[in-house]
Amino acid sequence: MRAPNRRDALRLLAVAPLALAARADPLPPIRDQGIGGTGARPSHPPGDGSESEGDRGLGGTGVIGTIRKFGSIIVNDLRITYPQDVPVRIDGRPAAVSDLRIGHVVRVVALETGGILATRRIDVTSEVVGPVEALRKGGLTVLGQRVALPTTQRDGWRVGDRVAVSGLRRPDGVVVASLVERRSEGAARVAGPVRRGPDGSPAIGNLRLVGVDAGQIGRRAIVTGVPAGSSLTVTGFEESRALFVPGLRRVSIEAYVGRNARGLQIGSGLDIAGRPDPGLPRRGSVRAVVIAEPARDGRLAVESLRIDTRGTERPGPQTGPDRGSLPRSEGRGFEGRGLDGRGLDGRMPGSQPGGPPRFDIDTRLPSGGEHARPGGGFGGGPGGIERPGGFERPGGFGRGPGGGPGGPEGPGGFGGGPGRGPGGPGGR
Repeated sequence: MRAPNRRDALRLLAVAPLALAARADPLPPIRDQGIGGTGARPSHPPGDGSESEGDRGLGGTGVIGTIRKFGSIIVNDLRITYPQDVPVRIDGRPAAVSDLRIGHVVRVVALETGGILATRRIDVTSEVVGPVEALRKGGLTVLGQRVALPTTQRDGWRVGDRVAVSGLRRPDGVVVASLVERRSEGAARVAGPVRRGPDGSPAIGNLRLVGVDAGQIGRRAIVTGVPAGSSLTVTGFEESRALFVPGLRRVSIEAYVGRNARGLQIGSGLDIAGRPDPGLPRRGSVRAVVIAEPARDGRLAVESLRIDTRGTERPGPQTGPDRGSLPRSEGRGFEGRGLDGRGLDGRMPGSQPGGPPRFDIDTRLPSGGEHARPGGGFGGGPGGIERPGGFERPGGFGRGPGGGPGGPEGPGGFGGGPGRGPGGPGGR
C-alpha cells in the first residue's frame, strides 16, 4: 500500500466544499464552492505540448484573470472548459464564445468534476470604455485613465477613437493594457478604486465622478455614465464586493501587488489583508497571482502569492482569427514568495527540486509583428515591476529598471453596464 501523498491530502480537504457544491442551486455558477489554485495541474506537462488533458483542480474555484490561450480558456494557468452554448457577457451585455479574445479579463466560477474544471458562465470586463483623450509615447489617456499599451497596439490610434481597454491596474493608477478594442456603442464605463480627487470629490484616476457619495471613497467600483470634460455624470454604480459570490471558498486573482502602510495593496483597489515578506519589493508593484479567501465583509484574506518578473518574447502563430496568441511559460519567477502564507503544504507546487510541475502564469506579452494593428492582438509593454523611471514616473511611459512585461489587469469590475466589444468569428 503506497504512502499518502500531497494530492491525496488535497482531495481529502476538498471533500467538504465539493459536497456543499453538489447541493447548490442549479442556476449560474454563483453557488460553486471549493479550494482555488493549489490543486490544479499545469495545462502543459513538461515535455508535452498536448492540450488534451488541461489543468485539473479540486472543488469550485473563483478565477479572475486574463485569457491567455484558447482550446477551453487558460486563465491564471488553469484550463477551464465550458459548453459551446455557455452564457458570455462582455461589460454586462450578452455576447458569444466567438467574441472572446486573448487579453480579455474574465471572471469565472469553475467547479471540478472528474478532475476537470468547468464553468457555466464567462464574464468579461473592460477596465475603461470611452474616447481616447490624449496620445503619448507608449500609451493613451482614456476617460482620465492612463493606459500603457502593449507593443502590438501602439500605432494607429487617434484622439476621439472610442475604445474598450482590458488590462491590469497598478497601484499608481496606470492601466497596463492586455487588449484594446474599438468600441462604437455602449455607455462610457470605468472600473477601479474610488479616490479623493484634488477638489475632494470622488474620482477614479483623473476622472471626477459626479453623483457619487463621498462614502464610496476607498472602495473599488464599476461606474457608467455620461462624460463631460474631466468628469463623468454617473448613471450606474456597482461596488466591488458584489463581485464575490456568497459561499465561495477561494479565489485566484491576477493583479499588480505592492506595499502600503497596512501591508499589501493591489492596483484594482480590492481590499486585501496580508503581511508582505522581503520577497515583495519595497517600492512599486509586481504582477502576481493571488490566492485568497473572501471574508463576509468583502475583504480578501491572502493565503499565497506567486510573483512573476519575466521579460517579453515574440509570439508564435495565432490561434485563430483576430484572437491573438501568447507564448507558453518557460521562465522562472518568485514562486511562492511575497507573503508569509503559502500553499496547503507550506509552499507553492513545484517550489523545490523534484517537486510537481510549476504553475507559473505566463505574464510575458509578445512583441508586435509586421501585421500588428489596433484591436488585433496582445503584446508586451514595459513595466512589469514599477520602478522609478518606469510607468509610475510622472509623465513617463518608458522602460524602468527590472521592467518585465506590461501585463493585463487583474480583477476587473464585473457586472452591469452596457457596451459590447466587436464580435466576429473566433478560432478554437
